[in-house]
Amino acid sequence: MKSKLLSENLIRRNSVNNWFTFNTSIILILGLCTVGLQLMLPRSLSFLIAMASVSTFGLVFFLTGQVGSDAIEALTKKRVLQRISPSKLFQRKRAAIPAHLLPKKINKFELLDNLPIALVTIDTAGETTRCNTAAKELLGCSENETPLFSELTQGLGRSVSQWLAAEQRNECASKPQILKVKRANNDVFVQVTLAKIGGNELLAVLSDATELKTLEAQFVQSQKMQAIGQLAGGVAHDFNNLLTAISGYCDLLKLRHDKGDASYNDLEQIGNNANRAAALVGQLLAFSRKQTLQPKKVQVNDILADLTHLLNRLVGETIKLHLEQDKSLPLAYVDGRQMEQVILNLVVNARDAMPKGGNIWVRSKSITYSQNHKRDKVDIVKGEYVCIEVEDEGVGISQENQSKIFEPFFSTKKVGEGTGLGLSTVYGIVKQTGGYIFVENGDHYGAKFTVLLPVAQPATVSEDLSAEKPVVHAKGLSGALALLVEDEDPVRAFATRALELQGVNVVAARSGEEAIELVKKHCDQIDVIISDVIMPGLNGPEWLRKARKDCAKAKVIFMSGYAEEVFEDKNNTTEDYDFLAKPFSLQALVEMVSKSLS
Repeated sequence: MKSKLLSENLIRRNSVNNWFTFNTSIILILGLCTVGLQLMLPRSLSFLIAMASVSTFGLVFFLTGQVGSDAIEALTKKRVLQRISPSKLFQRKRAAIPAHLLPKKINKFELLDNLPIALVTIDTAGETTRCNTAAKELLGCSENETPLFSELTQGLGRSVSQWLAAEQRNECASKPQILKVKRANNDVFVQVTLAKIGGNELLAVLSDATELKTLEAQFVQSQKMQAIGQLAGGVAHDFNNLLTAISGYCDLLKLRHDKGDASYNDLEQIGNNANRAAALVGQLLAFSRKQTLQPKKVQVNDILADLTHLLNRLVGETIKLHLEQDKSLPLAYVDGRQMEQVILNLVVNARDAMPKGGNIWVRSKSITYSQNHKRDKVDIVKGEYVCIEVEDEGVGISQENQSKIFEPFFSTKKVGEGTGLGLSTVYGIVKQTGGYIFVENGDHYGAKFTVLLPVAQPATVSEDLSAEKPVVHAKGLSGALALLVEDEDPVRAFATRALELQGVNVVAARSGEEAIELVKKHCDQIDVIISDVIMPGLNGPEWLRKARKDCAKAKVIFMSGYAEEVFEDKNNTTEDYDFLAKPFSLQALVEMVSKSLS
């Protein structure tokens, strides 16, 4: 169609050009002839010829001019038709299409409704004038509802209404805000970005930020628990040094008094209370996961059976204890003594939740996860676990308190009714063992604690489950030379006196640098080195590495208020050594030295 129009235009242009050329040629010929005849003929005859020429010229111009004007007029009409024909042609073709095949008019709001992005328009009063489908699902809005945006969301710091007003006044640069959805059953967070779309009306773009806030909360909780754990571990370490001196000097005083002496009972009381304080410090270390554990293969059902009588006495007559055991329970790789503490603490906590009596269920079973499993924001590694559940019929634990229940010194009891360390101790023991612990409200409306413990692996765990360590008697110590390195003066003085009472020659140092000088002085005469781990300046492993070449034959005993695992992780030592955990008694020190020298 287009090529045809172009060819017709070209023909019209050529006809117009030919008309002008022909007219010009005729006029020139007639003019020349007229001039020539006038020069050759008489004047009267020349006049007649001129008149005839003019007549002939007029006739020719009229005939040819009619053709040219027709051509010009036709060309002009064609151009006008060309200008208006495309739209008319489109209209004709559109009219020929059936109505049901024509596209419908697109409503911009219908288009926004189908977008997978949550969009909300907000007017100057803060009302939600329109929400698309995604926003309604996210915020919990009904179809024709137009509530205030501040009724749907809650600011985590600044109020939502103040933020919207500031954005409408352009008082600050627009930055996305994390808001909490009020109408959601669970914690739902959205990230909201605002933009002006006309006048002071705002368009809010919402995206689900629940997972982001969950990860942030996990990180904050982890950081908080780690900080509290470091504080508890540091306090426990210092207390262990004090308790070592107290219990040590108490043991020295006992050596001067017979059991029938009146002062002996007083010394016994001092020693017992020092042990109670050591147990309290052990709970702090358990929470910070810095206590010394002795894991081995343990049958949890045996632990429960041994504790049954004690647990029944603990819960009292108004509470009935139900013990449900899986007879095919696999062995767990845990410290049996610490697991007893875990079960006792959980049962006592359940008892305290039911002052008027009730039922407590203690269950044991095995659970296997074929793949990594997520529970309560915790990732559980796939594998088989020994599960212990303790459930009561108390009032349960609120969601708010469930997130803080394992923090040290947190307690829902009245002042003076608890230390707040029971569940934090359980948490620390389970975590240090490599297990998991969860809390929820159970089927009986009370609290339900679930403990998952790692199953023993036969390839990596010693099969000797019941072999008892032989009692080491202090012999062969007389005349031995011991290097004692301890920065705490009371502990160093007690340990020196305890060893000297056994005939051991002691040279003492209060720092690693001083110990290096003593090693150079005594060289290979030193039989055993007893060194603290944490000291100002060079710590135990550091100074020993520098001085080892001068005392290659000496046995090594490290002592610390932290667990042996923490000591190994921090110092990465390959030294062959024995470990003595603080607080230790006089007897424990003498036996450890005797064992090393033998």
